[in-house]
Amino acid sequence: MACDGDGVWVSIKMDSTLRLYHAHTYQHLKDVDIEPYVSKMLGTGKLGFSLVRITALLISSGRLWIGTSNGVVISVPLSEGSSRDSIGGSLPPTSGRPPIPGHATLVRARSTSPTGTIPWCSMAHAQLSFHGHRDAVTFFVAVPGAATSPARTPESPRRQSPTPPPMLVISGGEGYIDFRIADSELEDSVVVAEDGSSSGHSSLAERATKSHLVVWQVATA
Repeated sequence: MACDGDGVWVSIKMDSTLRLYHAHTYQHLKDVDIEPYVSKMLGTGKLGFSLVRITALLISSGRLWIGTSNGVVISVPLSEGSSRDSIGGSLPPTSGRPPIPGHATLVRARSTSPTGTIPWCSMAHAQLSFHGHRDAVTFFVAVPGAATSPARTPESPRRQSPTPPPMLVISGGEGYIDFRIADSELEDSVVVAEDGSSSGHSSLAERATKSHLVVWQVATA
């Protein structure tokens, strides 16, 4: 499960469909099937005969992060209506976020939301990462990145506020894969060891059994 505001995204074991529920009324608001999207983006050749199943979820930095049993990571921007909207009114999208499909359902849901926020999203705006895992994505975690503060001048020591640090979204799973290249090319690629040395002779089978972390840096507004 992953929640934001008054909405909860739920995945069921051995299923490729996400379901959005209202956290207070328990109303079923939306279904999102990710399997057609993954198959369209990667093709069946990359996935073999294995089915797409959801194994990890996270909401961070205005995005819904989805991990699958195939090691694929998907990031979907969330769409939220303005807090000034009322039932039957228009729903202009939040600045910088995509328009809201099914806005009538969202308006009705938000009318019973204490925070006025429902984490709506559409796979039409989804982004698939070509960096993934060879087995299922087992978890997501989000942590603040390195904070960078602008230099203060003697004339205005308090006028400049520090820049918000970026968020680091981390996925964990067995092995690493770049879905853009074939296994034969990946096996010949240079591998950087923990001691900093480089080697091009590490076998693909050996790397496939090791746990990996994949890290994305997401800018914050």
